[in-house]
Amino acid sequence: MFYAVIGSNFGDEGKGLAVDHLTLKGHDLVVRHNGGAQSAHTVEKADGKFVFHELSSGSFNGADTYWASTFFPDLYKLNEEIEGFSAVSDKRVKIYASPDASVTLLYDAYLNQKIEESRGDEKHGSCGMGIWEATRRSGNGFAITLGDIASLSAEKIASKLTKIEDEYVPLRIEKYSISEGLNLDTIRYAELLKEALEKNVELTADEASLFASYDNVIFETGQGLLLDVARKDLWPHTTCSRTNLTNPVSILSRHDIRLDEAVYVARTYLTRHGAGPFNEDKEMCFEDRTNQPNPWQDSIRFGRYPSAASLTGRIVNDVKDNCPYDVKASLFLTHLNMTGDKILTEEGDIELKEFESQAVTSGIDKFYLSRSRYGSEVLISDGNPVI
Repeated sequence: MFYAVIGSNFGDEGKGLAVDHLTLKGHDLVVRHNGGAQSAHTVEKADGKFVFHELSSGSFNGADTYWASTFFPDLYKLNEEIEGFSAVSDKRVKIYASPDASVTLLYDAYLNQKIEESRGDEKHGSCGMGIWEATRRSGNGFAITLGDIASLSAEKIASKLTKIEDEYVPLRIEKYSISEGLNLDTIRYAELLKEALEKNVELTADEASLFASYDNVIFETGQGLLLDVARKDLWPHTTCSRTNLTNPVSILSRHDIRLDEAVYVARTYLTRHGAGPFNEDKEMCFEDRTNQPNPWQDSIRFGRYPSAASLTGRIVNDVKDNCPYDVKASLFLTHLNMTGDKILTEEGDIELKEFESQAVTSGIDKFYLSRSRYGSEVLISDGNPVI
C-alpha cells in the first residue's frame, strides 16, 4: 500500500501520530519528501517519546526512512537526532536517500535566522532551520547534493563551500544589511558532512526497487496545506515546499505507481505556530508540550475552523487539483479528547457524528479517530460514523 500523510492546516496537526499508527504492523518505508529538519513530528509510546525531524516517525515501529530528491537533509544535525532517538529506543535506524537530494548547510540556517531577525514585527514565521535559504541557494546554482558529498573528496567539497561563502553569502548579507557572515573551517565542515553521510545514510538511485521491497510506503509530509508554497493568498507566511499531494503523486508516477490513500491529519481545532494571519481565539487554552515558544515562531495560537466545510473542502480540493486519478481520501482527527468529541468552528461546535456525516457527503471516505497520544489507540471508521 502507498499512503501520503498530509497536514490539513498550518502544521502541528499530529502527523507523527498518524505515521506511527500506519506503521504499527507492516514492513514499512517512510518517505520524507518536503522541507527538511524544521519538521517536528512527535511520537509518544508508553515507554518513550521523541520528536522526529529527519528520521521517520515510524522509527519506534522499525520503519525505515527514505529521503527523496525533494527533501533537504541537514547532515550536521543528523547525528544529534540519531543519538537522541537511540537514548529512548533500541530500534535500529536505517536511512536511504536519493543522491540528488540537496543538503541544508550552516550558512542557510545562519542567514535564515539573521534575515528573520531583520524583519522585526514583519516576521514571516520561519523556523530558523535554513530550508528557505537552502532552496534559494540551490536554485541559484550553488547546490551541494548528497551525491556530491559521497563522490567528492573533503577538499573538493570544501572548495564548493568556500565558493558559497565568497560568492553567494555576501549577496544575501548585503541585501538584508546583516553585519557579518559565517566563517567556517570549510575542510573540517566538509569532513563532518562526509562522516555523517557515510556513517548513517545509504544512497540509492533505484527508487522503484526500494519501494517494491516494502509492504507499505508512507509519504510523511512536513507542515500543512495552508503553508504550501503555491498559496499566494497567504504569502509570504508560507513555506518553500509542496505540502500537498504534489510530491507523492509525482514521485510515484515516475515508476507507474498509484497512491492508494491520502491521509489528511487535522486537530479538532485550528492552530498556528508562527507569524501570519490567524483568527486567534484568546479564550482557547490547550496544553501543547511540543510546540513551546521560541525566538522564530513565538507561541502557538489556537482558533476555530471558519466552518466544517472549510476543512473538508480544502482536503477534497487538494485531491481534485493534485491527483490525476481517484484516490481514497481519509481524515485523521486528533485531539478529540481535548474537545469532548467536537469539532470547533466559528459557526458552532459540531458533534463528531454530525461532522462525519457531512464529511462523507463531501468526499471523505475513511476516518481515523484519536483520543489519546498513542497511535495504537486510534479507531478507524470506513465511512460509517462511529463514536
